This record gives sequence, C-alpha cells and structure tokens, in this order.
Amino acid sequence: MFQCFWQWLQCHQLHCNDLFYGYNLSRHLRETHGIHGLDDARVFCLWRSCNTEVSKKNLARHIEETHMNVVHACVCGKIFTRKDTLDRHRRDKQH
Repeated sequence: MFQCFWQWLQCHQLHCNDLFYGYNLSRHLRETHGIHGLDDARVFCLWRSCNTEVSKKNLARHIEETHMNVVHACVCGKIFTRKDTLDRHRRDKQH
C-alpha cells in the first residue's frame, strides 16, 4: 500500500493522506482528486508540491517513477524504473 501525498488546493500545508494500492493510483487520482479530461490534457502534479506539468495520460507514471520509487524487475535480475522499458527489454531479450 502507498500513502497519497497529493496536496489539497485549499491548503498547501495538508496532503490527502489516503492509502491505496499501487494498481489503483489512476483511479484514486480520478475519483479523489478529480483528474479528468482528455489524455493529452496538461495537468500539474501536486504530489508534495512537485508542480511538474505533464499530460494526464502520463501523470500516474510520473508519480510512480518520481515520487513512489516504483521499480519493475525482470527475471534476469535487471531493474527498470519504467514498465515500458521492462516490456521492451523482455521483448528484445525474449524473457
């Protein structure tokens, strides 16, 4: 489980504090923090006052990689910070 550190717009001193499973991050952002709209819409990451602007479709990945330190391991022992890089590695190396 992970703790949400998305800051509330009303008070920059408080963060969400909800607990969620990693696979529910996108759902949590949508349902709790109102992250809606087209995938190419630009949004600001409010995780611990990050304020990085990303596309909505990349927000969850940005949070996982930058703030939650999620890593993806291959059976060969290599570690990747991005799932798409792991997938490409597996495809290329046929793991």
